[in-house]
Amino acid sequence: MGNRKHSKIDQLDPTVKETVDEMIKTGALYREIVDYIKQNGMSVSIAAVGRYAKSLMSTLDALRMSQQNFRAIMEETEKYPDLDITEGILRLLSGQMLDAVSKMDEEHLKNVDFDTLSKHAIALTRAAAYKRNVDIKNKDILENGAEQFQSLIFEAMAAERPELFKEVKKFLKEKTKAG
Repeated sequence: MGNRKHSKIDQLDPTVKETVDEMIKTGALYREIVDYIKQNGMSVSIAAVGRYAKSLMSTLDALRMSQQNFRAIMEETEKYPDLDITEGILRLLSGQMLDAVSKMDEEHLKNVDFDTLSKHAIALTRAAAYKRNVDIKNKDILENGAEQFQSLIFEAMAAERPELFKEVKKFLKEKTKAG
């Protein structure tokens, strides 16, 4: 997407600019847009409107693509409840990177900076490894907390309601044997 340049159109009154944006989105002729802007106190060229329109549409296309990617990530996470959004993003990025490289023709492939590509691939791998490491640590913390909670309950139950404690312990042994 890059840095967006600021044009005369960016300096218009927000309501006028919003109308210009809508005119561009609906396919109004650039001449009509120039006339509309002129009626609202500023003069711009057709070329300026064209550049602005190209930039606006590029931004909107990038936004649409981001929304589609996010939708795809959400669909993946819904299909696989154990998959979190970070994992979905990593899968999507990895897939897009592999897809882009596989679609390159031989001439373009010769001009690819493989150092940069490798750095990006390594960054993705590190991000995935870091995420898995955090997941493992969180699971360990959760399991440790659950064990401590269970110990507290069993200690209190053994002290205050020994018959219930024996019954629960027997039940847990049966479930452990059953698998």
